[in-house]
Amino acid sequence: MQSDDESLPVAALIEQYVNGVSLLSQALAGITDDQARMRPVPGKWSCLELVAHLAGAEIFFTDRIERVIALDKPLLVGVDERDYPARIGYQDLVLADESALFIALRAHMKTVLRRQPPDAWQRVAIHTETGMVTLRQLLLQPIRHLNHHLVFLLEKRKALGLAN
Repeated sequence: MQSDDESLPVAALIEQYVNGVSLLSQALAGITDDQARMRPVPGKWSCLELVAHLAGAEIFFTDRIERVIALDKPLLVGVDERDYPARIGYQDLVLADESALFIALRAHMKTVLRRQPPDAWQRVAIHTETGMVTLRQLLLQPIRHLNHHLVFLLEKRKALGLAN
């Protein structure tokens, strides 16, 4: 997994963000649709539910990053994600679709982020729960979020008897 050191240059953070696609793809390699729906770790999400969560969160991250780039001090509303799995029906989704959504959003943002001038990284938004956040801080969120969940995906792979 990657470091999310806040002292890294922006270009290195963008590369970590972009590399998240490879990390997720590697973690999903060889997982069948049936295995993706299993809950090999009692009391935890299936691989499918985890990837659906990542894809859904990536929608929020993408929106927030784009708004702080495009707007002056946009308001970012906090999200309570607890009801999403059941109400969206994560377990009934398709692993390939959820993975493709995650990959497409990261590909889109890769181009947008690489085009930003140096002063863009000081742009700010106001978050309803955490207050003022910069574009740089917003980029760290999806990096950290994926790294956090990759640990659980690797745990599921091991419980399914798949090599890491």
